[in-house]
Amino acid sequence: MEYRIDDLAHAAGTTTRNVRAYRERGLLPPPEKRGRIGIYDDVHLARLRLIDLLLQRGFTTSHISDFITGWENGKDLAEVLGLQNAVTQQWSNDEVVEIPLGMVNEFLGDSDQLTGSDQLTRLQALGLARVDGDTCIFTDPKLLSGFSSLAEYGFTIGQLIDVHERIHAAVDGIAKDMIGTAKNHIVDLHGEGWLPGDDEVGATTDMLVKMRELAVHSVTAILARTLDENLQNELGDYLTTALQNRSDRETRP
Repeated sequence: MEYRIDDLAHAAGTTTRNVRAYRERGLLPPPEKRGRIGIYDDVHLARLRLIDLLLQRGFTTSHISDFITGWENGKDLAEVLGLQNAVTQQWSNDEVVEIPLGMVNEFLGDSDQLTGSDQLTRLQALGLARVDGDTCIFTDPKLLSGFSSLAEYGFTIGQLIDVHERIHAAVDGIAKDMIGTAKNHIVDLHGEGWLPGDDEVGATTDMLVKMRELAVHSVTAILARTLDENLQNELGDYLTTALQNRSDRETRP
């Protein structure tokens, strides 16, 4: 991907002012110049996400500058950036839909103003929506489209959010388990605070990527299999009960 500075700032969830400041402090590599326009790429986006992650942890820009300089010094820059990307790359869908705040109820398929506001609060807590002034930004429009399609069959938005909350809690536990396993493995091998050396960056990157791929595959495959198994069990029980009820009705005088 290629970005102008405004697009890069938007993708990273920051401001153009911050992007320029990070560039001036050497935290961010300079963009490619095309005439008077600076063009950024996914390397810059990964670096911005890393900077944001460290700032959230309480580091100053001075600390981050020292960290990045020390990390890159004497190492293969391509491998360093690969590890950086493995740590900061977002695997979740970054597609969003922005609508006026006053149209949220209609979008959710709920005509009750109070109930709609309550559901929006729940969606915000799950990270599926955020409010920016008079605009509501839905971060997973495909999921909400699924909610709307099921609402046509009589499900309420509240019921569907209930289901998603339970799924979110279960999958969040799986994610913590997988990431914790990777972290503990690194600590067991190298100790706390370890950073990979020249000949270890590539292997560490590959391990993190493969762990993420395994986690996604495991959740997807297990969910598909258990849905099949439970559907067959529930359908079998339902049909047995239905056939028994029909037989009882037909045998009554």
